[in-house]
Amino acid sequence: MKKILITGGLGFIGYHSIKKWKSANWKVTVVDNASSNAIEKDHEILDNVDLIIQDLNSVNQSKLTNFDLILHLASPVGPVGVLKHAGYMAKKILDDLYWCIDLAKRNDCPLIFVSTSEIFGYRDIKTNLSEDDDKVFHNGYTIRNEYSSAKLLAEIVLTNLSKVDKKLKYQIIRPFNVTGAYQLPDGGFVLPRFVLQAIRNEPLSVYGNGNQKRAFTWVGDIVNGIYLTSLAKENDWNQKWNIGNEKNEKSIEYLANKVVELSGSKSEVVKIDPKELHGKLFDEAPEKIPNSTKIRNTLGWQPTKNIDEVILEVLNFYNALN
Repeated sequence: MKKILITGGLGFIGYHSIKKWKSANWKVTVVDNASSNAIEKDHEILDNVDLIIQDLNSVNQSKLTNFDLILHLASPVGPVGVLKHAGYMAKKILDDLYWCIDLAKRNDCPLIFVSTSEIFGYRDIKTNLSEDDDKVFHNGYTIRNEYSSAKLLAEIVLTNLSKVDKKLKYQIIRPFNVTGAYQLPDGGFVLPRFVLQAIRNEPLSVYGNGNQKRAFTWVGDIVNGIYLTSLAKENDWNQKWNIGNEKNEKSIEYLANKVVELSGSKSEVVKIDPKELHGKLFDEAPEKIPNSTKIRNTLGWQPTKNIDEVILEVLNFYNALN
């Protein structure tokens, strides 16, 4: 039986990744500090999973042996979630990455690093972003840019290390607006926030004018894309992969109104200034629409859920909890 180590496995994408690799009959080990977990330590998905509750850099690597793959998910995340890491973002992201690189070398196994679509930064006009498009950062030294730049630097580090260490085998994943069941509103994620507000018949709080566009992608499709990169042919390793469903491009205002419609809620949709909620350090994410041609053509990836289906999944998930 093959073995995978998943960092941040108690998180949103972590839950779905455990489910995916277990279904493929892999033995799963999870390392997570349980600081922002989407599932509890007694969740049924963790049956027969080896669980280590520690910060990555405090884990003794000598006990982590015979792994066939490392999936590195652990990271600060979310427009609100990143705020508490101001000034320390690069250190945390890079320290964790180097830990994973060292473990991959010890185990002589490949590493999949989940980066972010925010490495592309700002666009003046709508752009369907391909893997090698320019990275453009505006708005100065914001915490959002600190997060984006730290992830980009991690990508550069991983890429350059592989040039001098030919045994280092990696994939870089850039998810675009991932959402679905088990995503929490805590980090500032918009769909679970709208869904919970709708269920409670509270006003749905749309930031700014609501015209911001997002290409919401079902988490199952994202994880399937990650899985496909792990099966890639030798020439398709040490690559960057944009994974997102451009057909799901919608405005935030559309999303709010659709949540109200599909939930049958009595909620109103209201426009607010997010800085009044989260403080002056909050910064809205720039628009980022994927061009997923590379992973479609190379690995045969296809998204399966449209935006209404994704909304319904999140509605059903939270309705079952209430």
